[in-house]
Amino acid sequence: MAIFLASCGAPKVLTTQKTEATNFEATGNYSQALAAWASYFDATAIEEVAGSDFAQAAKTAFKADNAAQAISWFDQARYKNYADAEMYQTLAAIYQQQDNLSKELSSLEYITENYGTDNDEVNARLLAIYTEIDANDKALAVWETMDSASKNSEANLDNYFAVNRALENEAVCDSLAEVLLEKNPEHLEALEWNAKKYYWAGQNRYEREMAKYNANKTRKNYNTLLKELDLVTADFKKALPYLNKLWKLNPGKEYAGYLANIYARFGDEDKTEYYKNYMK
Repeated sequence: MAIFLASCGAPKVLTTQKTEATNFEATGNYSQALAAWASYFDATAIEEVAGSDFAQAAKTAFKADNAAQAISWFDQARYKNYADAEMYQTLAAIYQQQDNLSKELSSLEYITENYGTDNDEVNARLLAIYTEIDANDKALAVWETMDSASKNSEANLDNYFAVNRALENEAVCDSLAEVLLEKNPEHLEALEWNAKKYYWAGQNRYEREMAKYNANKTRKNYNTLLKELDLVTADFKKALPYLNKLWKLNPGKEYAGYLANIYARFGDEDKTEYYKNYMK
């Protein structure tokens, strides 16, 4: 009769440092994952390490707040001719932390050139950088690649607004100012755009029509002047709500001149003097 003996213990499973690193990262233990990757690389001949492993380890190092180690391992990945979009996006994030704009931009542009233009985060950051460095044509090109949700983001709209202001695209800025104020009624740049648009429409009309009348003071021209001055008043009344909001947000010399001049046109001496005091 044959007797079969069963082992009371299961075979021991050996777990490599690479597997440990992956498991630690999956549970959010990035520091332990980083140590496991380092142990794996120390114990493995470099020619046996895949470029993708160096890249994954570098991403883990970044999550563990070790940017220097991340860059070092990314360099190893590139040495082994490995690259992916997340790798370069992580590099861009590191360079942003280091305030290295040129390297950050190079990393982001590498992504769009090699992996497409459908990454919302990359596009948003490119738009911000191009706006900052006055690369307005590139900023407009990035804007055109964005989806509707990205174009509805206040941060992206801010940058697009700045680009169009720089390019003096007044009609576009008029529309953007309204969109931004719907999102944020205290949006400073949009308030300023509307306030100055209506103020200078009125002020320029006033100066132009007064010059015409003073050059030829006839009854007919006087009647024309009165009609034009009504339009001046209408423009100033449109500017006033925006200026009042700006004053509430930032009272002082910057907006006092506009308000003093408007109330002078309205014949309100008390308010004119009030705002003039801030101009000194």
